[in-house]
Amino acid sequence: MDYERAMTFVTMAKSLAAEDGVECSVAVLDAAGHPVVLARGKADAWHGPYMAAGKARLAAAFRKSTAQLLEGWAERPLYPMSLTEIIPGGVTLNKGGYPIFMDGECVGAIGVGGGSPEVDDSIARRTVEALAAWKK
Repeated sequence: MDYERAMTFVTMAKSLAAEDGVECSVAVLDAAGHPVVLARGKADAWHGPYMAAGKARLAAAFRKSTAQLLEGWAERPLYPMSLTEIIPGGVTLNKGGYPIFMDGECVGAIGVGGGSPEVDDSIARRTVEALAAWKK
């Protein structure tokens, strides 16, 4: 994941959020969970991009959306809590993170924060779908 490609995802996510009337933070990380772009929303506190990065890091680590992961772990609530200390850089256990696939390979992930978990998830999902970067 290079900077230019990451900015394409940030721009798309910000555009979709604006259409929904939401000001959001967006983080795009590489496949190993390292930040490529952290973009803060105007209304977000300083920690907004880091919360979004935690969602992206979780999605990159498991190659699934955070919504799918949390649903799958619903019966095991202590398991995801253990990940907050195990995954370097930390994770955010909330909806709004999606892996980014190019040619069938995970090249990174996007995390969106600033709205409700459902709104963040919708923006992140629509972003990867619009950029044809989602492996179902």
